[in-house]
Amino acid sequence: MGIASDLVILILAGLLGGFAARLLRQPLLLGYIVAGVIVGPYTGGITVSGVHDIELLAEIGVALLLFTLGIEFSIKELKPVKAVALLGTPLQIVLTMAFGWGIGSLMGWDSHLSLWFGAFISLSSTMVVLKTLESRGLVGTLSSRVMIGMLVVQDLVVVPMLILMPQLGSDAFGLGQVGFAALKTVLFLASMFLLGTRIIPHVMKIVASWNSRETFMLTCSGIGLGIGYATHMLGLSFAFGAFVAGMVLSESKYAYQALSDILPLRDVFSLIFFASIGMLINPVFIWHNLTTILLLTFCIFIGKGIIFGCISYLFNYKNVIPLALGLGMFQVGELSFLLLQQGAESGSFPREYFPLFMGTGILTMMLTPILSSLTSPLYSFFKKRTGWNPLQTVHIPIEGLEQHVVILGGGRFGSYVAGVLETVDIPYVIIELNSNKVEEAVERGQDVIYGDAAQEIVLNAAEVSRARMVLMTIPSINGSGAVFEKLKKLAPGTPVVALSRNQEQLEVLNSLGVHNIIMPEFETSLEMIRQILRHFSLPAAEVQNVMDSMRRDRYTTDVERQNPEHELLSTLRAASDSIELTWVQVGDKSCLAGQTLAESRIRTVTGVSVAGVLRGEKFSINPDGHFELHAGDFVGIMGSKNNIIKFNEFAAVAGVSSVSE
Repeated sequence: MGIASDLVILILAGLLGGFAARLLRQPLLLGYIVAGVIVGPYTGGITVSGVHDIELLAEIGVALLLFTLGIEFSIKELKPVKAVALLGTPLQIVLTMAFGWGIGSLMGWDSHLSLWFGAFISLSSTMVVLKTLESRGLVGTLSSRVMIGMLVVQDLVVVPMLILMPQLGSDAFGLGQVGFAALKTVLFLASMFLLGTRIIPHVMKIVASWNSRETFMLTCSGIGLGIGYATHMLGLSFAFGAFVAGMVLSESKYAYQALSDILPLRDVFSLIFFASIGMLINPVFIWHNLTTILLLTFCIFIGKGIIFGCISYLFNYKNVIPLALGLGMFQVGELSFLLLQQGAESGSFPREYFPLFMGTGILTMMLTPILSSLTSPLYSFFKKRTGWNPLQTVHIPIEGLEQHVVILGGGRFGSYVAGVLETVDIPYVIIELNSNKVEEAVERGQDVIYGDAAQEIVLNAAEVSRARMVLMTIPSINGSGAVFEKLKKLAPGTPVVALSRNQEQLEVLNSLGVHNIIMPEFETSLEMIRQILRHFSLPAAEVQNVMDSMRRDRYTTDVERQNPEHELLSTLRAASDSIELTWVQVGDKSCLAGQTLAESRIRTVTGVSVAGVLRGEKFSINPDGHFELHAGDFVGIMGSKNNIIKFNEFAAVAGVSSVSE
């Protein structure tokens, strides 16, 4: 079958490798690379025969990877951290390349190979970093925004690196060639601007009007691969052209549909690409050079981690952020593998060093989740020994705070709550670690403390022991847990309301003793359900019962269910939900008008109890049997659903109309 059988072997091996990576909580690309090693030419058993053909096919995967990267690119992601992303990232890449060149020189490599090593380690892995942040519940924190901003710029910088690095070592390489390549790049970008603003939108509009998903997907693929091939014909990078094509599409209203259609195709070809990289690795070579790989990995961890930490500190990101960047972004990126592949194909990078670099890169990826998890304990350790950063407080009363609300986090939720509290004249104070958000709070005139809420000195500055309530809007599972432990020590009797991003964080908070928890996305879906049920004219009491039941199912965790008192509490809640309070009005022609409650025999006939009667502006609570009903009275009755149904039937005969439920 030739290449067809090779593809079947590769995809099945990649599938098994992906399963193994998932079970081991590792990125899928590591599973694909290992699968490529297993079916590669350096191992026994089932082997791919046409390695070169697979490498050629993998170029499509490279182009589609960069094409979707261009579609997903958004300048909006860089705005909150634009300084460190746009200025700090190029500085980090230059410093890391210089550091890598120094390591290579110490290893006895020539300058050409040392520079390649520096370029190889200068990029970090978007896939590994995002997976690590998600698993630790840190997406949305300031450190995660800094990481993502720098990763986006790294993805952009890899494009000129793909153009220039493969040219190293060639006889014609020099300033003239670089200038000619730059000229061709500028002309290509100018033509793409014209094409992207004048022609491609009209083509996409026509294709979309046909309502054919297959044609739409083929058109998007043709644009990405076709433009990539055009750049290849111009002597530029195939991947660069695909990236630019993606950026052109990202500005159109068809970007999201194009991305959703291309992603499955990209993922299949990405499997082929990473597996083809694995086929270039000789396990025997890795074993014989294991000491060198471990040494290089250690040097990368120390050097690259220090560089990231120093750059974040240089751009005024302090406290835990330098440590989080150093331990979270030291790994080698997946686009570094692409860079080596391009260099090997051009002959600029010696293939015999491919397994050594690859083994080192893979090991740094595998170590990232483990070392990144040490951020919080190491930060706490150093804090205890170095003391506290000076606190910055704004608009805090001189006489101090009392009976106030402490808001931990000045993001969307925290700032909105603060604004509402200000309108109703309830005292509050915000604790925020993001200097940008502190400045925004100052501009709004809000009371704010700049500091880390996990530190006792900061909580004491907010006077949590005298607070009426504490609101936690911290997205991190570990962070919210650490803060609550401090709150239990400093303000044991103060009620705490916490936001939870997911079920895992809900379970952790409940296990610590936080029971007033709100999940914003879940509450939004509940409100949508309420609107739907009310649109279908369901009684308000029944709608409320549905909402309460869904809240109990979501917010009651396994920790609570294992509590012996929980079963009794659930029974009491269910009993209270079975009782409804309904208001009805006595009509002018009702036989109840002029009768006392005893004479009407309401309780005997229907089983409901009269909880109160509203007559004009006078409200009578729990009237006795001698109370006489008049026409126009509003009667509040209480009972089970069946009792209320009986009363409605009785009321219909008696001429009583229900006005609210």
